[in-house]
Amino acid sequence: MSTIEHRDLSYQKGMLDTPYLNQLKRVIATSFSNVEVEHYFTQYFEKGESTKRRLRLFLSGGDIVGYCLLTFDDSNNDVCIVGASAAFLPDFRGKNSTFRFSLIEVLKRYIRNPRRKLLYADTMLSPAMFRAMAKNIAEVYPNNLSQNSAIATLYDTINPSGLVSSYNGLRCLKVVGRKTNYSEAEIVRFRESSKTEIALYCNVNPDFDKGTALVVIIPISLTQFILTLKKILSSRVSGVLGRG
Repeated sequence: MSTIEHRDLSYQKGMLDTPYLNQLKRVIATSFSNVEVEHYFTQYFEKGESTKRRLRLFLSGGDIVGYCLLTFDDSNNDVCIVGASAAFLPDFRGKNSTFRFSLIEVLKRYIRNPRRKLLYADTMLSPAMFRAMAKNIAEVYPNNLSQNSAIATLYDTINPSGLVSSYNGLRCLKVVGRKTNYSEAEIVRFRESSKTEIALYCNVNPDFDKGTALVVIIPISLTQFILTLKKILSSRVSGVLGRG
């Protein structure tokens, strides 16, 4: 397999040439089922005059095989809402971490304007993507802790027409129609997984393979960055000791 390279962009409408644009849309079409590619692309890549975007393209042999897109929506006076979209061709899934890119880009945004409130709030269709975030980030919702009324209110505000999960009582589910293109075997492995984050995802959102997404909320603050760094370092130390 060719070496994977990446290219980072402050994405703006029309900046990719036609071959790259077609490759990017091919990744979207291959990664999701029941998806209208043009609508999805417009929604995440082009919609919103107040939205800034950072895009990492993953390349193999010069062709796009995956991407990670971060959106920063400043249309609300009280808070900047951070969203994300990521997808890879099947042969390249699980080999390219999007977490480091996402963390650095959000940190850069926070440093430039620390007084501006930042909140990640977006849908996740993939148990694997949820695990990549939840195992590294200190404070992620939903989680296995007792949910307080402030979190419930936040979900009601962000996802007013969403569904309430029978597992935790939060309005943290949203029917989006599309679903990640997992095989039946992959879906079974997710459902039977003993990994804490994946088990939580499947319990909260058992219909992830039927077009229902989990709405994930991540508060972004200096405390979050510090606690996340501690969590990552602790995990690495534990890994080293475990191999010792």
